[in-house]
Amino acid sequence: MAQEFSEQHRVVYYDTEVTGEMGIGKLVDMMMLASEDHSDSVGVTTQKVLGLGLGWVITQHLLEVKRLPKTNEVVTVSTKAASYNPYFCYRDFWVEAADGEMLAKMHTVFVLMNQAKRKITRILPELVAPFESEYTKKIERNPLPMAPKQPTASNDYGVRFMDIDSNHHVNNVHYFDWMLDVLGADFLTSHRLKKMNIQYKQEVRYGQVATSEVEIADLTSYHQIKVGQDLSCVAQCEWELR
Repeated sequence: MAQEFSEQHRVVYYDTEVTGEMGIGKLVDMMMLASEDHSDSVGVTTQKVLGLGLGWVITQHLLEVKRLPKTNEVVTVSTKAASYNPYFCYRDFWVEAADGEMLAKMHTVFVLMNQAKRKITRILPELVAPFESEYTKKIERNPLPMAPKQPTASNDYGVRFMDIDSNHHVNNVHYFDWMLDVLGADFLTSHRLKKMNIQYKQEVRYGQVATSEVEIADLTSYHQIKVGQDLSCVAQCEWELR
């Protein structure tokens, strides 16, 4: 059975937005930190993976939010590397309040990238064995997000040096900011995110200009990020009124 890892996090003012609630990007950042700390605890450090000429790349997040953490709240972030097959690793996350209330869950799909060739490579047993994950030949068939058919709003974002992570492309969390920012303040202050399905298609690199487009239909928003004509990311979000 896959081992579980948990750590606490105090939500500080720079984790939150004008609503007093943690931003979606920060929520995912917090989960990714737990994943990294879990990996460090079993000896599968970022330095070890990079030393093999490899890097972990996220291909999809399936996020469910019951309630966002608030300023000064202490939450527990838990994760486990649930299973893997020859080319994909599946990790689960969950965030709980101090009283045990479940605040958010996320299921994430990872692949292993050859840094020199920029191609997906087979999962190395020595990089997954310490997590005691379940091996399966089955490839998950998760639902795919729908892209906007007729975007109703868009914005351009220049990729800065500080947007780039150790894999030498835009850190995945910045996609959340780009996708939600284009919705505008009126929408974001009057709606709460309940679910997000986000799929990463292609890397965005330093110096490029990312275009975020959205189409809103009732309480569902459809997003895509493009660099020129190349599709980099697609997401579908479900909302509720505040």
